[in-house]
Amino acid sequence: MSTLRKHGFKIAVLALCAVMAVYLLLTYVWKPEEKLGMLGAAADFQLEDIDGNAFSMAESNGKVRLLYFYFANCPDVCPPTTYLLSEVQEKLREQGKLGTEVELVSITFDPVRDTPDVIRTFAERTSVEFDGWHFLRGGEEETVKIAKDYMVGVTKIEEQNTFIHTNVVTLIDKDGNIRKRFSGTAEDMSVEEMMKQLDKLL
Repeated sequence: MSTLRKHGFKIAVLALCAVMAVYLLLTYVWKPEEKLGMLGAAADFQLEDIDGNAFSMAESNGKVRLLYFYFANCPDVCPPTTYLLSEVQEKLREQGKLGTEVELVSITFDPVRDTPDVIRTFAERTSVEFDGWHFLRGGEEETVKIAKDYMVGVTKIEEQNTFIHTNVVTLIDKDGNIRKRFSGTAEDMSVEEMMKQLDKLL
């Protein structure tokens, strides 16, 4: 008992330090992996790619998909976001997942100007390769409606023949469920973040 009385304060301090160490470890070092939520079913559609091949969202189930709405004449966000996705494409290719486990899908809502040749030029400018990546076209009203089905806001400015739109990349799982929308911050719209969330679905 005399030893306990003599060293009781030291033992209490050490015990407190141990508790604090565990707390700091759990709070700042070890964090449980956050699971992706279920944000609803991905709306089905059928469009054609720039080679005239039909693509259906439902028929592509079995693979994880990254879906992006854009237009080639976009003066700001579309080119850098497409370039970012080309870097994701390269990572997936290196891992052997491109086309087999993951596909990228881009839909233009400006199909009158975005002819297949214009899209090919846009793709070349943004470092895109077409393996595992579908560039789709349809009627303007049809593609704008599909964008809105995916909660992507699109408004045409008639007098300027241009569009304003929300810049969103939608992550869709193998079963056709929307699991995440990448948008906003640079951290969210990054290769690292997209690959991290993709891996959760593979």
